[in-house]
Amino acid sequence: MNAMDDYTISSPSLPSNNNNNVILSNSFVGHRLHGDTVYMNGLYNGQTTSCHRARIPCPFPYVSSPASLFTLDCWNGTYSITGESFCQTFYAHSVLNRVFVTEITVHDGGVLLENHLGKPSTDLKDISWLNEVISSCGNLGEVTVYSGQIISPETNDAPKLKVFCISSVFPKELAKGKYIFISSFGYTYNEAVKFYNLAVQYHNENSLMSSHQQSWCYLWKLVNIDVDNTDFAKTVKTSLFFLLSAFPHFALKNPDLENYPFVFFGVSPGSLGNGGDDQDYWGHVFWDQDLWMLPGVMLLLPQLARQSILYRVAMLPGARKKAKQNGYMGAMYPWESGRTGVDVCPGAIYAKYQQHITACVVYAIRQYVYVTGSWSILTEDGAWDIVKETADYWVSRVEWDGQNFVIDHVMDPDEYHYKVNNSCFTNAAARVNLLFAIEASQKLGKTPDPRWVTVSQEKHGIKIPFDEKLRYHPEYDGYTQGTLIKQASVVLLGYPLGVTMDADVRKNDIVEYEKCTDKGPGMTYSMYSIGMLELGQIDTAEQLFKVQFKNLRPPFRIWNEYPSAVGCTNFLTAVGGFLQSLLYGYLGARVFEKYFQVNPHVLPDCSKVSYTGVTYKGERFNFVVSGSKFDVVRTTGNAFELWYIIDGDEKKWPLVTNETLSLTLGLYRICNS
Repeated sequence: MNAMDDYTISSPSLPSNNNNNVILSNSFVGHRLHGDTVYMNGLYNGQTTSCHRARIPCPFPYVSSPASLFTLDCWNGTYSITGESFCQTFYAHSVLNRVFVTEITVHDGGVLLENHLGKPSTDLKDISWLNEVISSCGNLGEVTVYSGQIISPETNDAPKLKVFCISSVFPKELAKGKYIFISSFGYTYNEAVKFYNLAVQYHNENSLMSSHQQSWCYLWKLVNIDVDNTDFAKTVKTSLFFLLSAFPHFALKNPDLENYPFVFFGVSPGSLGNGGDDQDYWGHVFWDQDLWMLPGVMLLLPQLARQSILYRVAMLPGARKKAKQNGYMGAMYPWESGRTGVDVCPGAIYAKYQQHITACVVYAIRQYVYVTGSWSILTEDGAWDIVKETADYWVSRVEWDGQNFVIDHVMDPDEYHYKVNNSCFTNAAARVNLLFAIEASQKLGKTPDPRWVTVSQEKHGIKIPFDEKLRYHPEYDGYTQGTLIKQASVVLLGYPLGVTMDADVRKNDIVEYEKCTDKGPGMTYSMYSIGMLELGQIDTAEQLFKVQFKNLRPPFRIWNEYPSAVGCTNFLTAVGGFLQSLLYGYLGARVFEKYFQVNPHVLPDCSKVSYTGVTYKGERFNFVVSGSKFDVVRTTGNAFELWYIIDGDEKKWPLVTNETLSLTLGLYRICNS
């Protein structure tokens, strides 16, 4: 079997639901294949609760001749349509990130082209279509210039953004030969022209496609997860591909390629290829980014995760505004945000009661600091203001009930219940937020606010509901055991929040809530599986792990929000949960400030799994798990710094750069002291 087969899915037909077609994105432009729409990073239309991604008509051509094969190639970051006399390949350029390209090879005879513009966009006004020649573009100089302006910004004082697209003019028919069609996008005419010219330059140097492929090849060699089961491998590779496509690769700073930064506006549950009016969560950014997507991404590529944290820093004024509007101090992040940071959630009860997102933003910052070992994102990039001001929010949000600090009138992550008191997850996450604010203060030489210390103390601090008789955590005050819930909530206490509890309580929290979990969002069962692996319940963990796959749709392994319905498609929240079930479940990774922990297990239906490029404090580690043993090798980092892996009996082995160490499966911690 060719190793490249793991990265490739070919199908003679398309999905029965068009929403499950492949999405190609480079985090600046995104397009669902065979559709009529392009979306652009940060381009929204509609005020506040009407805010959604602004639809740009698709400017590039499709071959109209019948096709017999549709192929997603994750290694090269391409999608191809093949017919009897042609092959058409698409890619969202990973280096020239304002560019989308389609290349067509006609083998014999002529093929017809058709446009996929669809209906005129209802999100843009002052639309203009002009044909002109850009003199510097050489033989690809004849272009169509499309421009438009959003009708309504998120707020009255926000600008009405313009969008420009420079796209190759295409004929109605192609004779035998090879053809290339380029579309570039920008917020200014000059930006779009610049990247069109760059694409032509790359083309003339025979490096347009190869530089894009080189960028993806660099990523796959830097980080990866490999299994010896080709069918399962395809799910792993497509999941990684769709998730990592949503983040800006310029942050990787590939030394062999040019880098073109831009201001990044976060990751929505449905990715950049979705998010139109009343579709796929409108392209808004939720807690999904911070708690579900980032933990897996940052353990492999913290540079990408940093871009999402910088988005949260940029949106801090909106969080301050929401806190003030609600009568609180500090910063209260909105449940949904777009370009400006104001609350754009269209559902009033969600906007009002979903408050745990504030703590989830800080959780992501904490994990980034622990993974990288660097506190500079706080001191140099503004994240300290988030940590401090969210802690201020929580101490103004709590009330004293005579025994504990309580948080009333919220919606738990289980969205079936709202206006509840003392959501177990919300309160625990708020405490994590406060504890990290204290830790960060001390690390940065600041004095922690005494209120943070008082509210976060274990005894008489924030109330964490617990039933001593039944030995489990009620989801909120007054919760009745067995009541139907929508999705993961209390299970998140053990991981990712790391709340200390006895093993029987952890097990009860999983068993009791799994029994009454509705057929909800696809990320939930990743957490049940992780919890059972933590407890050593391997068979049960495997059963729960496999429940996730009910949300996969053939042929391209597109994750859907729901197992029996569609909901949001290319649901990156489920992808993030799945990736966590691999890294934090079957590798058993846990990240702390002073050490990194692993507790590996072999994945179901596999005899060998390799994790390449797992990062901690600037070092990279490879793990190969097989049978009852695993290999670990430290591959990069500071060769003059000593690192060790230590077992539960405190026996330690040095990790010498590029020397493989074989150990028996078990719980180990990795540290440099």
